[in-house]
Amino acid sequence: FDEVRTNDNQLSFICIDAVKHTLVALLPGKSSYDIEKFFNGFSLAQRARVKTVTTDLNAYYSSVAERLFPNTEIIIDRFHIIKMINQAFNHERVKKMKLFTKPSVEYNLFKCHWRLFLLDPAKLNNEHPRYRRQLKCSMTDAQIVSEALELSEELLLSHNVIHKLHRAIICNDVLTLARCLRAFKQSFKQVSVQKAQWTKKHGGAYPKNIKNIDNNHLIQPLNTLTTDKNLAHVLNAANPKFAKYSNGPIEGINRKIKLLRRLSFGMPNFTNMKKRIILWLNFKPKKKNSKKIALIS
Repeated sequence: FDEVRTNDNQLSFICIDAVKHTLVALLPGKSSYDIEKFFNGFSLAQRARVKTVTTDLNAYYSSVAERLFPNTEIIIDRFHIIKMINQAFNHERVKKMKLFTKPSVEYNLFKCHWRLFLLDPAKLNNEHPRYRRQLKCSMTDAQIVSEALELSEELLLSHNVIHKLHRAIICNDVLTLARCLRAFKQSFKQVSVQKAQWTKKHGGAYPKNIKNIDNNHLIQPLNTLTTDKNLAHVLNAANPKFAKYSNGPIEGINRKIKLLRRLSFGMPNFTNMKKRIILWLNFKPKKKNSKKIALIS
C-alpha cells in the first residue's frame, strides 16, 4: 500500500502485488472509504487469501488492511523505519551542532561529516587518515565520529540506539529489535511517571535529566514504533520470513508515475492518467529475432 500524486496534484492510493509486482489498484483518492469500497468488491474468500500487506507508517493503512484481510500479516517497510530514525538522529545532531560557533572545529565536526554518523561504526575507516580541510588536520572517519560524540553524551546514546536498531533490522534479528524497542518503551513509561510525579509535587519546569530526555528528537519516532498498534507490525519488518517483502517495487512504480506526469505536463483527467499509467507499466518491447537471417546474394 502507498500513495502517489496523480492528476491535479492529488494523492491517489496505489496497491501492487507483493510477489509479481503488478498493479492491483490505483484509486482517485486515498481515504479509507475509497480503499474499502474497492476491496469489498472481492469476496471474503478471495480477501482471506491475502497473507501479507506491506505499508509505510501511515496510520490508517494498517487498520484498513486488518479489516479487509482477516488472515493478513501487516509489515511496516524497513526503509521507512530506518529513514524515520535517521531523520530524528539528524535533527538531534543539528541541535547539538548549533551549540557551537559556526567556524569552529566542533561545529564542522557535526556539519561537514554528517554522513559518517549514519554509517555502521564497524565499517568506518580506522586505518588511513586523510586530510580534512574543514578540520585542518588529518583524521580517519572513525576518529571524526568518536571526537564528535565525545562532545555530547546524549548524542552518543542516540547514536548507539539507532545503530542497534539498524543492525537488528538489516540482519533480520527480531529478538534484538524487540528487546531494544521494549526496553525503550519501558524507560519511556518510567519517564512519564517521573514527569507526572514531579508535576504533582513541584509543578513548573522539569529537572534537567527529565528535560533532556523529553527534548530528544528520537523520542517521537521511537514512541511511534513502540505503540501497541505498531509494535507487532514493526517486528515483522525484521522477521526473516518476510524479508523478501518491501515497498521498494511500489516506490519504483511511483517514480515512473512521477516521470509520466512530468513528461505529459500533468493530466487533469484521472481516468486518462490511469489508462496511460497502465499502458506504460504493461508495455513490453518486442524481442528482436535472434535467428540470423541468411543474406541471399
